[in-house]
Amino acid sequence: MSYLDNIRTFVRVYELGSMSAAGRDLRISPAVTSSRISQLEEHLSVRLFQRTTRSLTPTEQGKAFYSGACEILESVENAEAQVVNITENPKGALYVAAPLGLGRRLIAPLVPDFLAIYPEVSVRLRLTDRKVDLTTEGLDLAFFLGQPEDSALRIRKIADIDRVLCAAPEYIATRGIPKSGDDLISDTHECLNLRFPGAS
Repeated sequence: MSYLDNIRTFVRVYELGSMSAAGRDLRISPAVTSSRISQLEEHLSVRLFQRTTRSLTPTEQGKAFYSGACEILESVENAEAQVVNITENPKGALYVAAPLGLGRRLIAPLVPDFLAIYPEVSVRLRLTDRKVDLTTEGLDLAFFLGQPEDSALRIRKIADIDRVLCAAPEYIATRGIPKSGDDLISDTHECLNLRFPGAS
């Protein structure tokens, strides 16, 4: 049971003057309502309510705690509202890194559409073929070719990118067409391998 839930329950009991009414309002049982109040009283080492079989009245400590409890709940609600507002209406700078070729051909053309949806966000796109480190370079997002080494990152596969083996017609006429990958490492063929950053 969270301390915040206990405070919310206390406030509703105080305002409604009844454990059962507060329980109905919060959609919890009277037993849970009573347990939360007891936990709060035990934590504070005071009685918050004087209870009889017919009435429930706040003590002086309960009255003093009520105003502070309301301020706590209001502060939490304001903080939650700010988070929701930022989530629904993002603003600020978004630092993005991508390999040069991938960034120029696939990522950069999408930026104007993104900014049309989120006009209060500015995109700082860094295109580089060197290996980047999100944590030390202040990046929010990075596109990788291959699998990033840092398993603590939140990773999402976007697409498969096929690698293409190509040759000039004159090369084929002179050396022939390779039949398998093993042919490329034989003395028969010469191969220029374009490796992406981080490739083994």
